[in-house]
Amino acid sequence: MNEALRELFPSLNKFTAYLNTASIGLMPLSSVRSLSNIVSDILEFNGPVNSVDYMDDLVLNPVLNEISKLIHASKDEVTISIQTTDALKRVLYAIKPKRDKDNIVSVDMEFPTISCLLKSYSRSHELKLRIVKNIDGRYPIEALEQKIDDRTFAVVVSSVQWVTGYMIDIKELSKIAHEHGALIIVDAVQHVGAVDLDVRKNEVDVLAAGGEKWLLNPSVGSGILYVSRELLEKLEPYLGLLNMRPPPGTWTPWWADPNKDPWGNLEPRKDARILDFGGGMPYLLAAALLGSLRLLNNIGMKNITRHNLRLKRILVDAILEEGLKIIGYSDDEKLWSPITTIQTGLSFKKEKAIWEKLSEKRILVSHRGLLGIHGIRVSPHLYNTREEIEVFLEEFLRALGRVT
Repeated sequence: MNEALRELFPSLNKFTAYLNTASIGLMPLSSVRSLSNIVSDILEFNGPVNSVDYMDDLVLNPVLNEISKLIHASKDEVTISIQTTDALKRVLYAIKPKRDKDNIVSVDMEFPTISCLLKSYSRSHELKLRIVKNIDGRYPIEALEQKIDDRTFAVVVSSVQWVTGYMIDIKELSKIAHEHGALIIVDAVQHVGAVDLDVRKNEVDVLAAGGEKWLLNPSVGSGILYVSRELLEKLEPYLGLLNMRPPPGTWTPWWADPNKDPWGNLEPRKDARILDFGGGMPYLLAAALLGSLRLLNNIGMKNITRHNLRLKRILVDAILEEGLKIIGYSDDEKLWSPITTIQTGLSFKKEKAIWEKLSEKRILVSHRGLLGIHGIRVSPHLYNTREEIEVFLEEFLRALGRVT
């Protein structure tokens, strides 16, 4: 990626190397400008900013177009959310398991959002949780398949694991789940924006992703939600007014209609917006997300994927050459994400001291762990360079005592 792109991220100037997108992404100027334009319109009342129809056309429909392009979906299958949790909760509220379904499958290294949601949901619907244990940080498809049967209601996983960066083979997992009549529900917060993901080719039923990481929308509260057209037809969500289709085609003339009955029958929407809040939309959230998604789509996810995995290759080759272990490492590059977590072999306390030394040198990475394992997590994105990877390697290996 070129220097002109890096200039869109002024916060890069604060760091020697910012390699921490798996924790939080950097916001581009394009997102700030998009948000500023909408705020100015609202502040100065430019146009009918009190009109749902106007604001939908100005902000919401453009962002839905960008989401659909990003994940290779149809516009009617996507909407916005408040990060990942909100999206998953809205879908789960709208699905009731059939009586012949008695279990949900997930994995043991999941982000706690998933575990909290599934424990609550399984209690409410009297479902058993089947948790697949990792094999050295990995989840071979055979291990996942062993837990899925005809009584499985859903398989709910992060497509890219947050601590290790291991990518689950979602296409194969979807195939297995569907053969048993189970849904495949994906938390893609560490996947979408980092590497290309096609929801149709991977036969995903539900995908949720917060905007704060690889979608370059930190501290905004934005997120995206995809629900397949096939599943949309089966959902039973609680409906607010704006989950309905406006009777005349738009809402503006309906407000003044003296013949409307507030308790009359309105027709529910047929698209993913049936899962929206049901009231006024968070247009400022959508505006900030719009600026980031347009940037990602203009660059192109295939270009971003190629760049991110090229940086990972440089990092992986150097780490393996030093004889260090990468948690959840796979030789299959089709299952690579930009996230690499290095196991130093040191105690947690000593490893933390290395992370602190790197932070003091303004080299931002993460120290992450769970289930008795821990390591230094490195996560470059489109704004990073080979030189930054090399600076990290030099300082990291020096802290380990491997270079002088």
